[in-house]
Order: sequence, then C-alpha cells, then structure tokens
Amino acid sequence: MNTEENDSKKSEFAPAQSSGGLISPVDLDQFFDDFLSRRWPRLFDWNYPSMTALEKNLPKVDIIDHETELEIQAALPGVKKEDLDVSITHQTITIRTVTKEEKKKEGKFFRREISRGEYQRSLALPDNVDADNAKATFKDGILRVAIPKTEKAKRKSVEVQ
Repeated sequence: MNTEENDSKKSEFAPAQSSGGLISPVDLDQFFDDFLSRRWPRLFDWNYPSMTALEKNLPKVDIIDHETELEIQAALPGVKKEDLDVSITHQTITIRTVTKEEKKKEGKFFRREISRGEYQRSLALPDNVDADNAKATFKDGILRVAIPKTEKAKRKSVEVQ
C-alpha cells in the first residue's frame, strides 16, 4: 500500500483536526447525522412498549349511565374471580386484583407485554347512587358492576315550552 492510499484511509476514519482544539463544523455535522440516524422509539410504534408505565397496569373501564342505574364494566383478562376485590366507599369504586406469574422452568422471554402482579383502579361515582345495593358479576374476563340510582338521581323529562 503506498503512502497516498494510506493517507486517504486515515482521513476517512480519523476526524479532521481543527484549529483551537474544537471540533470542526464538518465533524459536528457528521456527529449529528450519525446520532439522529439511529432508530429511536416513536410515539405510536407498536414494536416499542408504551411510553407511560401507568397505563400498562390499569384495567380498561367503561362507565355507562342508564336511566335507573350506573353500570361499570372493566376488562380484566387473565384474572380469576377469587383474585378480584371490588369495594365502594365514599362515592368511589375501587377494583383491585392480583395476577400471579406461573413459574416456567425453560426458556427466556423474547418479548414480554402481559401485565402481572397487583393493580387497582379507583373511579369517582356521582353523589346519587345507592352503593349498598350494588351487584357485581364476572364472566369471560369482564367485570360488570350495576349500582342503582337513588330516586332524585333518575332522569326526568322536562317539557320544553
């Protein structure tokens, strides 16, 4: 290899020297190009975990306002009925559950997205519900809690004049 080829290889891999000990503008541009070309997690990229750790452990909930009752539905996949605790106090419903991890002897996780452990969700309820007469059912991973409304909370039609 002659000295001309050797010099061109050195300049290809070594940063150009600049005066004053600072990085040259060319090297600075190259640094940012390299830095920004890396694959960074995008906000809605399905291959990366959610950006908020909170939403991963919270059950998804629907609250439906019927004429005579308030219905709360919570999606709790993988939860057993005996691991579920529902309580209503001071116009707040709390759904608490524990999912236990099954011990496996072989293999390592390639990807792990299923939430395990203990989590709870508390939701505010309107003032005029009768928590003492609430009824809850759990079927196919869906919890349904029906809470009757008190008389003064029921919808009434108002005639427009």
